[in-house]
Amino acid sequence: MNHPSVSTSSKKTTTFQKRITTCITGWLVRNRAIGVVVLTTLLFSCDPPGNIGVTPLTPVETLFTDTLTVRTSTVLADSVRTSNPDIFLAGRYVDPLFGTITASSFIRMSLGFQLDLGTTAVYDSLVLYTPYNYTYGDTLPEQTLSVHRIREVIDPLKNYYNNSTLTYDQTPLAAKTFQARPQADGTLRFKLPDDLGKELFALSGQTAGQTNAEFSKVLGGLALIPGAKNTAVLGFPGIVGTNSPLSLRLWYHTTTDTISTSFPLNAVVALQSGATIRAGFNRVTADRSGTPLAALKPLQPVPASSTGERTYVQDALGIRTKIEIPYLKALAKNGPIGINRAELSVKPDLTAVQPGLTPPSYLVLLETNSTNQVQYKANGFASVALNDSTSRGSDPPSVLLDSRYKNYTWNLATHLNAILAGSKTNEGFLVTPVYIQTLAQRGTLYDSQFNNRVSRLVLSGKPEDIKLIVFYTQAKE
Repeated sequence: MNHPSVSTSSKKTTTFQKRITTCITGWLVRNRAIGVVVLTTLLFSCDPPGNIGVTPLTPVETLFTDTLTVRTSTVLADSVRTSNPDIFLAGRYVDPLFGTITASSFIRMSLGFQLDLGTTAVYDSLVLYTPYNYTYGDTLPEQTLSVHRIREVIDPLKNYYNNSTLTYDQTPLAAKTFQARPQADGTLRFKLPDDLGKELFALSGQTAGQTNAEFSKVLGGLALIPGAKNTAVLGFPGIVGTNSPLSLRLWYHTTTDTISTSFPLNAVVALQSGATIRAGFNRVTADRSGTPLAALKPLQPVPASSTGERTYVQDALGIRTKIEIPYLKALAKNGPIGINRAELSVKPDLTAVQPGLTPPSYLVLLETNSTNQVQYKANGFASVALNDSTSRGSDPPSVLLDSRYKNYTWNLATHLNAILAGSKTNEGFLVTPVYIQTLAQRGTLYDSQFNNRVSRLVLSGKPEDIKLIVFYTQAKE
């Protein structure tokens, strides 16, 4: 069981330790803050004592502890940003732990190039293609989705959140009832009314067909709305360049040819900077009445001891597990230390896993403090705790669910050394899923991949299931 204190076991000074004490002298004692950061480096870079020729002034011990208290709680964000998503969500399912989850997507369809079909073009049809590569929930019953016309303009430079919404026509343009296929990518095809198709076709060669700013005044966008009896949420990729992005196609032929050709409108918009983003967002809501999370309030942590030694994670709803290490600095009470290795492991509560409701494959740790809000860097990116084992340049360091030990493990030595040195002031973490190991691919800012799934995770709050193991070296005064 974890205790609110630090207990350590030390090994006798070895020949290796005697060698490295030559390098760790009274300087380390006089420069504690710097010593915390460089101690680990010194341990592996010192020459043998015989090559230096000075008497060690500071004895060193290699220590180990697995009894540091790790405190966990469940935190609800006040809102989460869901604009510029890598996938659009639509669906509904009922979860006995997380409540009734409902997701709708609001999508701005934009010109990839100027709409100018020539004078011989003849209108054929308007079709919305919505391939999906993500399902969550029970896909055995039939699902229903409807397409609605949005009457507002979606601003590509505005942040939208999981509780945002826009005005759309209540009468759908089209609806479809279907059997979802979770094991293989599927595509839904919605034939939209000809009066809308001809309205867009008439923009060919006109001002409104030349720029997205003018085009959006005619077609603000499309909303995907789930049926009231749906049992699963589907995800539709919007990234152009993937095998099958969501698209709206204006089909036509010419008076000299009977073969039909399509003019594509995609769920992206080009900015003046040259960058492209998914101009849209996901609205995701939950009714948690009668569930263990019914009392959740924004930014007010609920300790694991109050929820049956469980904590919860669901990214699009802003539910996260907060992890704190309240007695980390007590390790240095007897002198400056350098952490050589620090493994933080957490285990899912496998009794909460159900068919269609599997844990996410990858997790990251977002930095937070006493406010329980995600901390951001100056560039606007969320601040992510470095994982020494898997960091890849500027990509956030994700960890994979270990299929053998059924846990997620981070190596946080660098991050914890920075906390001890004072260069990191945020001492808490928020657990959140991500969905590909190497993020920021295809021009996607990784922030957009934190909050755009409804996948959920239940973590065990039992001391034996959430542990921090620390190996560190301490200079003895």
